[in-house]
Amino acid sequence: MKKTILKGLFFGLFLVNLAAFLQAGGGNSNENSSVKVIYAEGKIFYDEIYVTWTTEYERSSCDFIIERSVDGKDWFIRGKMKSKGNDQAHAEYKYVDMRDDHYKYYRIKEFHPQRGTRVLKEFQLENYSIQVDLNEVTIDNTKKLIIQYGIDQDQEILLRIYNRIGEQVVTKLMPFSKAGEYLYQLDIGGLKRGNYLLVVTQTLLDRSVAEKQFSIN
Repeated sequence: MKKTILKGLFFGLFLVNLAAFLQAGGGNSNENSSVKVIYAEGKIFYDEIYVTWTTEYERSSCDFIIERSVDGKDWFIRGKMKSKGNDQAHAEYKYVDMRDDHYKYYRIKEFHPQRGTRVLKEFQLENYSIQVDLNEVTIDNTKKLIIQYGIDQDQEILLRIYNRIGEQVVTKLMPFSKAGEYLYQLDIGGLKRGNYLLVVTQTLLDRSVAEKQFSIN
C-alpha cells in the first residue's frame, strides 16, 4: 500500500515538473516549434537598428514578434512580421527600428493562434557606428598630407579626396585599425594647386563619418 502511494506521489511530481518544463519551452525554444531560428542579431548603425534573423525551417505560418528591453527582464513590443510559412529552406528576415540607447536587448518571439507564444532568440545589440575625429590635416615640404585622426572603435576606413568640382582624385583604403589615435602620411604629389576635401568613410556601410578641407599652394 505504501509503495503504491509513493509511486503515485513520485508520478504526480513528475507530471508537475514536466508541465513546468514544457511551459518554459522544454529547455530549447526551437524544439517542438513550427519555426526554428538558427541565427539572430541586432546591429546599431548610427540612427537605426537592424534586427535580422534566419530560420532553418517553417512548418506552418506564424507571426514573429520583435521586442526590446532595457535590462533583459521587462520587454516591450516593437513590431510584428508574418512568417513565410511551410518553407523547408532557409528564410531571412529584417526589421529596422529607430535607435534608442536605453535599450540594449532584443528578442524574436513566435506567435501562433493555437500554440501561443514562445521566445525563439534573445540577443544584445552590437554597435557598428564609429566616430572619427580629424584632429589635424597639414601638408609637409615633400607634398605629403599629414593626417592626425582618432577612431573610437575597431574598424576599417577609407580615405577619399575630392577636388573643388566634386571629382574623386585620391582613394586610400586604410588597414583595419584598433580604436585609438593615428598619424598617417598620404602622398598627394600628383595633385595640382587648389582646394580639396578629405572625406573619411566607414567601409562597412560606405558612409561618410568625417571630413576636412585643405589647400595646396
